[in-house]
Amino acid sequence: MLFGGETAQSYYEEGLTSAIKGDLDQALLYFRRALQLDERLHQARHQIGRCLLRQGKAEEALPSLDKAARALAEVSAPRVDLGFAFLQLGRIEAARDIFAGLLQEKPNEARAVLGLAYCACGKGQWETALGLAQRAIELGRTQFDTHFLIARAADKVNRVDISTAHYQKAEELMNQSIEASPDHPAGYYLRARVHHGLGRYTAALDDIENALKYVRPGQRYAAYNELFSQEEIVAYKESLLVELNASDKLRGGAG
Repeated sequence: MLFGGETAQSYYEEGLTSAIKGDLDQALLYFRRALQLDERLHQARHQIGRCLLRQGKAEEALPSLDKAARALAEVSAPRVDLGFAFLQLGRIEAARDIFAGLLQEKPNEARAVLGLAYCACGKGQWETALGLAQRAIELGRTQFDTHFLIARAADKVNRVDISTAHYQKAEELMNQSIEASPDHPAGYYLRARVHHGLGRYTAALDDIENALKYVRPGQRYAAYNELFSQEEIVAYKESLLVELNASDKLRGGAG
């Protein structure tokens, strides 16, 4: 029996613990059991959606997140997660409506501002994306995803100083993540993306090899609003090799 007894709240709390540990399948079992015991525990419904989103299953997450967002209208997190689910599915306008609507009520909601930055990124509006992501930083959103988005957007508008500074901060944060979870592929894949942005092709390829050691065939991963699978990592590795060879040829020609 669970500590606290056979109650919806006990299962919900066990689900939170499992989710923090990264055991999303177990967390889903706990949250679903909590909801069976109390259908009014909409926080469990929200967490089901979050777990599915972290597994890259945005389509499956949508119903839970939508119901949670409606039932917990005064809480920002379910609505923000619903917006990011739409982003995962490429439904940029639907995501933008969610984020913009929330910001009309709560203009300092940092994750919603970041969500709008991703929407702008999806539309190729790099200056807008850069400004919004910088605003998210000002509002306290200082995680990897914000720095990584700023770096990429700054790259697109030739702001090398900004790009380099935020790639370096993103690298620092991802180093910490890898140290905490050295057997998870996401850290290596995302750090490879950072190395790539900084032109460090060999370091990027080293991290891709590490990611491939830990990635599970057939599994889809979602981390810091980036989606990937084994097949996509392999394709990315091939593109890096092409760029590295082209870079070597340019250096050889210059010599």
